Amino acid sequence: YFHIEQMAIKVFGCLLKCSTEVEMFKLIHKPMSVLHRLLDITKKNSTSAIIDEKYHYELVQDISTDERYFHTEFSEHPLPLSDAIVLINIATFIKEHKWYEMLNHLEISSKGEHFILYQYADNNIYPTIISSALIQTTSNKHDWLFFDNFFQNTKWKPNLNADGLLSLSHATSMSPLARSQFVDKSSTEIENDLFYSILDKTKACEAIRLTISGEKSKANYHLYLAQKGLAMALKESGRDIVFTIIEKPAMVLFYQSMNL
Repeated sequence: YFHIEQMAIKVFGCLLKCSTEVEMFKLIHKPMSVLHRLLDITKKNSTSAIIDEKYHYELVQDISTDERYFHTEFSEHPLPLSDAIVLINIATFIKEHKWYEMLNHLEISSKGEHFILYQYADNNIYPTIISSALIQTTSNKHDWLFFDNFFQNTKWKPNLNADGLLSLSHATSMSPLARSQFVDKSSTEIENDLFYSILDKTKACEAIRLTISGEKSKANYHLYLAQKGLAMALKESGRDIVFTIIEKPAMVLFYQSMNL
């Protein structure tokens, strides 16, 4: 193990970078016998919705049981949907943004309900994934990253806009919210109060690990399509309120510009 670590540091710079590359390699280079046996699966989902003429979006209840194959920009050949999403998560979150903590939680991205946005390229039977996001229901709130201590900070200043709270109450199945009930409370207390104010918990969910792939020149456009498709898909599935964690400043500005 010492020699492996020394070699990893020599070639990759650190053990975490090496582990990241190993996980990507394992997905891209799965036994070709398995790929050859399954590559004839070209099922299309007739229930997917179309956005902007050529982009499809849908909610997949459990990606681990989906038999379709998808292209990604990180592999020369198509991969099963579950593997494709894990590969994109590793390449974007871990390799690009260096969120190495996710190396211990890759299985989260390999199963469960996901939103996907994809398109069919000319002369290609397999669609290319543009965006994906993990959707978690309130039944497993204990696993939500939104409420994890890692994503809390005592220095945060809540933005308790009265109009926003009123709009939130009217748009969702929530108990009436007043600014006064949140004064002098920590962000953790406020978030929990908001959650427990929801009368029908089936109308709430968490959406995290939103990825954007494809041409860099179209990154902002794909980000816009992904947010629009995600909002539409969740609304169509009966979700009125979504808890999420946003790290992209452009996304925060996008939602602020929409105001209510």
